[in-house]
Amino acid sequence: MTKRFSKEKIKVLGWGDIGPLREAISQKQGGFCPICQRILNAPCLDHHHKKRIKGSGQIRGVLCRGCNVMLGKIENNCIRYSISQEELPEVLRRMAQYLEQEHLPYIHPSDASKPPKLMKSSYNKLKKLVDQAPGKRKCPEYPKSGKLTKPLQKLYREFCLAPEYYS
Repeated sequence: MTKRFSKEKIKVLGWGDIGPLREAISQKQGGFCPICQRILNAPCLDHHHKKRIKGSGQIRGVLCRGCNVMLGKIENNCIRYSISQEELPEVLRRMAQYLEQEHLPYIHPSDASKPPKLMKSSYNKLKKLVDQAPGKRKCPEYPKSGKLTKPLQKLYREFCLAPEYYS
């Protein structure tokens, strides 16, 4: 639950008040960002934006620039994803729990390891051996993907040559 102050206690700041207030709040926070718990790097005076998300305009604290930007993106985009400002803290708590839970035993295709790419020099050694071998044999073309094809595998075995791959 957000702590609200009565209207009489709220002071509207001028632009000249920002620097000293930021420094005072930063010292009160021990020089650390309350979100990432790191030493404040490029400290920003964080406030609940009135215009974009119908906030109060009140200052919440001093954050490092990275956390301030990340928080702004989350708050400004939650409406796009049908999450109200009131729901946001609980959604973020559940998101943290979700991120900490054990992962499932599957790898997404976009993160699967790619097959090794056959070195062109290794292919050229094989091609030279095939071309010099008796009989009219033809070596398949170097695969555009660099993937070792079955016909090439067969030739590597036949000529007792180990394929070499780019690392």
